[in-house]
Amino acid sequence: MEVSRLDFYIGLSLALSSSAFIGASFILKKKGLLRLASKGSMRAGQGGYAYLKEWLWWAGLISMGTGEAANFAAYAFAPATLVTPLGALSVLVSAVLSSYFLNERLNVHGKVGCLLCILGSTVMVIHAPQEEEVTSLASMAEKLKDPDDWTVLQHSDSGVRGNRPCHRAVALNLVLSVN
Repeated sequence: MEVSRLDFYIGLSLALSSSAFIGASFILKKKGLLRLASKGSMRAGQGGYAYLKEWLWWAGLISMGTGEAANFAAYAFAPATLVTPLGALSVLVSAVLSSYFLNERLNVHGKVGCLLCILGSTVMVIHAPQEEEVTSLASMAEKLKDPDDWTVLQHSDSGVRGNRPCHRAVALNLVLSVN
């Protein structure tokens, strides 16, 4: 089933807005917690619950819920190969907003990480393969039975646990490749 152009753009906008809401939610919650700390309230880790009375913390929590709902809805409109890489952009949004609103410095490694996040998401979105939709359990079973659909990435029949070898540790990673 082909994704229409309108559905693609709806999914894209939902995924991007999801990243913005989720990234902003961390900033809002931290601002609320910092406000409480400046008032001398007991921290949550010490048994305090003052954060439940802080509207900024609730705004962050609602923003997180809104972002997750938008991310969930994006999967209905766009393929996972588009939506999933864009989820990583919430880390970028959080890093950039923290430098503006929390006066945190982004060092060279952080800036390189942000650049790599943007480049990686862009490459994944541009070169993402089209998904083949599975419409029934029978078609899924057929795909799983076909050995041409499976790619063996790594097979290790011995491992190391601690400093002694463990021959029971079998790691077999399989990835379903879409033809």
